[in-house]
Amino acid sequence: MLKEFKNFISQNSLFNPEDKILLAISGGVDSMVMAYLFHQCTYRFAVAHCNFKLRGEASDADEELVRSMAKKYEVKFFARQFETEQIAKDRGVSIQMAARDLRYEWFDELLDDFQFSYLATAHHLNDALETTLFNLAKGTGIAGLKGIPPKSQNRIRPMLFAEKKTIESFAGEKKITWREDQSNASVKYHRNLLRHKVIPLLEKINPDVIRGFSISSRKVAAAENVLKANIGALNERLLKKSGQDFLIGKEDLLKQLEGAFVLSEILKPFGFNYSQACDIYDKLSGVGKKFLSERYQLNIDREELIISPILLSPAPDTILIESTHDTITGQGFQLKIQQVSAADFVIPTDRNTAALDMGKLNFPLQLRPWQDGDWFVPLGMRHKKKLSDFMIDEKIPLNLKKRVFVVKSAEDIVWIIGHRIDDRYKITARSRQVFIIKKEAHD
Repeated sequence: MLKEFKNFISQNSLFNPEDKILLAISGGVDSMVMAYLFHQCTYRFAVAHCNFKLRGEASDADEELVRSMAKKYEVKFFARQFETEQIAKDRGVSIQMAARDLRYEWFDELLDDFQFSYLATAHHLNDALETTLFNLAKGTGIAGLKGIPPKSQNRIRPMLFAEKKTIESFAGEKKITWREDQSNASVKYHRNLLRHKVIPLLEKINPDVIRGFSISSRKVAAAENVLKANIGALNERLLKKSGQDFLIGKEDLLKQLEGAFVLSEILKPFGFNYSQACDIYDKLSGVGKKFLSERYQLNIDREELIISPILLSPAPDTILIESTHDTITGQGFQLKIQQVSAADFVIPTDRNTAALDMGKLNFPLQLRPWQDGDWFVPLGMRHKKKLSDFMIDEKIPLNLKKRVFVVKSAEDIVWIIGHRIDDRYKITARSRQVFIIKKEAHD
């Protein structure tokens, strides 16, 4: 086993011999064997143990065993006790979730404070299979099917080459002392249910299911790498950045094989899940549909999907104007909206009507009161002008300035309602479609 251990570390480039490793040791057979192997290989390491105080004297006995092992190996020992039940209650999470968070929060502190290169945990092949089955039951992507990776950021799993039964046999052979957590026998926890009920059934189909999974896991990991490379190339081709927004051309997306899946992978960094991506893909022919993730808003426009940070979402006194709207009600007025062809279009001279080049607009537009610092390029001019200066020139009375509203496209003001449009959005000979907004009085 020692040779396999060293080979696994080398083949997966887990760490260099000169690196200093922090071992997470619970006192169970897996982690105690891992510590033994580190000691036999004369790697540089220290030991960290969490006492979650969930099993009374048994928890304290676990801590004492790990402490004595560290003393025997003459390595630095770290221990911390947690009032786990109370902390779980305070945080509003399960005891298992609280214990996991507390464990890794403390481990990260130790890594930083004592300059350890990596944290080593004793996950083995059985753990990896349980993780895959658990992820599969929840509905996972390819990443979840590969189980537990040998290395991720500053965490390494040097025992992933071994099955549980091999570890236990080795512990008996080398007379390694370890302690069993009695809660591992309970099937009330999902992982234990998989361990004690589901995997034994799979072993009836294939007695060597763990090793079979190991091969499948490597294949899935390789397939994921190929997928990432292809998605990366598609990202460069399909996803375009425009200021704070991201654009995906609908026509290009529809040409892709398994377009809904491709879209789900592109949208994943924006927080949209697979179900949302499928829903968006199914509604590509529509215009004006809006979808939200935690941090982003996606709008289906005529030719593109527009992804915008929610941080740029309008303030509470702002109203969104979609391209599909026909009426918007403001404060003391209504906006009537219409779209017409630019062919033979006669530009209105009425100040209460804005005729804008629709091809230049970024929906949804925003209707809001003017603010200090606002500026635009008044129709007929080539340079920007502050709204405060514009209103002075227009001789708008001070008491009426608070009634001045603007329409914005992305970060540009396109119309000072009832006064003037922005020169950059006027109708020209190249315009194809006109977006007309007409202000009408409304009680």
